[in-house]
Amino acid sequence: MLKTIQGTYKNGKIELDEIPQGITESKVFVTFLETKPTNWPEMIMEYQGVEESIIFESYRDELLPPNEIEI
Repeated sequence: MLKTIQGTYKNGKIELDEIPQGITESKVFVTFLETKPTNWPEMIMEYQGVEESIIFESYRDELLPPNEIEI
């Protein structure tokens, strides 16, 4: 029987979102999914804009990081 459970890999460990029922020991395969960057690209951060965009420039340090894909 194959069972798929979502989890997170962090600092060399895998944390499962739920405990598999009826499985006490099993071999597993781990697939790492591509994630989006958590920082804005340098091209955006280095953009100097034009004179009319002074308002944007004043908020540059308050930009939130891009959202990651929710699976």
